[in-house]
Amino acid sequence: MTASLRRGACPSLPAPMLTGDGLLARLVPAEPLSPAQLAGLARLARTLGNGVVEVTARGKLQLRGLTSDTAPRLPGGIAALGIAVRPGLAVEFPALAGQAADAVFDPRPLARAIESGAAPFAPELAPKVSVVVDSGGALNLSALSADLALTVGDEPGGVRLVLAGQPIGTIPETEAADMAVALLARLAMRGPAARMAELLRGELQIEPQERAPAHSAEPVGLHPLREGGVALGIALAFGHGEADALEQLAARAEAAGVTSVEPAAGRALLLSALSADAVARLREEAHALGFITNPADPRRAVFACAGRPACGAATLETRPLALALAPLIRGRTLHVSGCSKGCAHPAPTAFAIVGLDEGAGIVVEGSARATPARIVPVAELRARMEAMLAEKAGT
Repeated sequence: MTASLRRGACPSLPAPMLTGDGLLARLVPAEPLSPAQLAGLARLARTLGNGVVEVTARGKLQLRGLTSDTAPRLPGGIAALGIAVRPGLAVEFPALAGQAADAVFDPRPLARAIESGAAPFAPELAPKVSVVVDSGGALNLSALSADLALTVGDEPGGVRLVLAGQPIGTIPETEAADMAVALLARLAMRGPAARMAELLRGELQIEPQERAPAHSAEPVGLHPLREGGVALGIALAFGHGEADALEQLAARAEAAGVTSVEPAAGRALLLSALSADAVARLREEAHALGFITNPADPRRAVFACAGRPACGAATLETRPLALALAPLIRGRTLHVSGCSKGCAHPAPTAFAIVGLDEGAGIVVEGSARATPARIVPVAELRARMEAMLAEKAGT
C-alpha cells in the first residue's frame, strides 16, 4: 500500500482532524444518550460546527465543520451535557449490550477489562487498531474488520479468538481478557504502525482455522429487549444527519417514552425502550424527518463517503450521486467513493464508483482501490450505469 493511499490517524474529541469542511471530531459515548443529550449534541453541531452529525459504519459519532476557535469548546460542551466519552482504546461491542434479548452474553465486562489492561500501552498502538467483543444476536459485529476479536464460542463458557479475521480457536472466557491484553502488548512493542496481521504472520506462527462466515447485521427495525419493550432501529442515509432533524427526532422520541438513544454499527440509531403502541407512530415521524426506517430501503445497500466539498481528497460530490444511483442497484451493493482510498467501505461491493482526476471510475465486483473497468465523465455516469446493469441483466 503506497503512502498516498494510506488512511491517516483517527480524529478524536481532543484531537480533531482537518478535512475539506473544517475540523472533524469523533467521539464514542461511554453510555447510551438520553433524548435530551441527543438534542444537545445536535445544538452543539449547529453552534460550533456546520450542523452535521454523522454516525459511522462502526457506530461512532462525528461532528463536522468545527473551526480552530470552536473545536476547543466542544469537549466542554459535551461534558456540560453529561455525556461521558470513552478515551484511549475503545473496545467495540454491539449496541444494546446487556439489553438485547437475543445476545448470548453481556460483552461489557470483558470489553472494560481489556480497555483497563491495555491502558498503559494503548498510546503505542497504531491509531486504527481495533478490538471487538461480539456477543452475537441480530446486532452482531461479525462483518466488522478487527485486529483482535472475541466472539461467541463453540461451547458454553468459551469465546472464539479471531486475529486479523483469522479464527484461532476457542478459549475460556475467564482467560480472554488476559490473552487479549498480552497480544495487544506484543503488538504495541512492534511500533505505532503495526497491525495484527503482521504479528500473525511473524512471531506468533499460529495455524489459523477456517474463516467463519460473516453475517452482516441490520440495525434498522425492531429489536426485543430482555426486560420488555423494544428498541427501534433507524438509520441515517449514508451516515449523514442534519442537526435540525436530529433535534426534532429527539423531541419526538422523548414524547414517545424513549429512555435511551444509542449509535450502532451500520450508521444507525437505536431508540429504547418502546411499547408496541409507541413504535408505529415514532417510526412514521422518523421517516417524515428523512431517516431510514425500512431495512429494504435501497439506500441501505449504498455506501458513500462525505465527498466534495467536505473531504479535501475527494473529486466527487458523492451523496447526490449515491441518491441518484440507489434506485438502480436492485438488490446489489454500491460504494460511491470520492477518491480511491475507499474510507466509507473498504470491502468489495458489486459496483464501486471512484472519484478520479479523469472522471468517475466504475469498478465491478471490487473495492474502490481496484482498477476501474471504465472511466466515464461524471455527467454520463447514471446513463452508463443503467447500460451496464441492463447488460448484466441480459447475460
